[in-house]
Amino acid sequence: MRVLLFHGYMLRGTGSNIYNLNLARALAKLGHEVHLLCQDRQVRIEGVEIHTPDIHGLLPVYVKDPYEGFEVKAFPELTDEELDRYVDANVAAVRSVAAEAGDIDAALANHLVMGPAILARAGIGDYAVKIHGSALEYTVKPHPRFLPYAAEGLEAAKGVLVGSRHTAESLWATLPNVPGLKEKTRLGPPGVDTQAFNPSTSPPRQDPRPRRPRPGSSSWGS
Repeated sequence: MRVLLFHGYMLRGTGSNIYNLNLARALAKLGHEVHLLCQDRQVRIEGVEIHTPDIHGLLPVYVKDPYEGFEVKAFPELTDEELDRYVDANVAAVRSVAAEAGDIDAALANHLVMGPAILARAGIGDYAVKIHGSALEYTVKPHPRFLPYAAEGLEAAKGVLVGSRHTAESLWATLPNVPGLKEKTRLGPPGVDTQAFNPSTSPPRQDPRPRRPRPGSSSWGS
């Protein structure tokens, strides 16, 4: 199966970055052809083709942090022209990847904005959306300017993945007018890599520090 993942950021450090790194790696190990669009120019994943759209050096974020090689702005700081340019650049990149790779069998857009709207406008076929809390809580909810973009991306999506009931309820309350949103929302906890994390067969290590009596015990002060 040919899979396209859209994640507009790095593949290191934060939760959604690590999520996409591991998701792409897992899909590749299962034998799928994986195309990952992101802005990480250092990480390489065996079996995954990484594409880095040209976003003209301006990286919009949900929580402002420095990123080497980019001018960084929080989404609310963007002018309409900057926002349009960012979206258009990514739409063109997605279309280019799909045209070169061939028909896309499945696609996933990460974050409530702008990934879903980008895939909707690119017109590459069916896609799902993975909701991460930062875009929802720090951009869309406090800044109504971004509600139309969120609604556009969710309306065209075939499915919406959330990591918790809390996130689902927050999403539904924020976008109550998106047709069928509750019905196409699915709970998909991130899970755990059972090859990296598994029960230890070694005996528990002894704490080398001397034990001190607790206040109030019979040995306290003796």
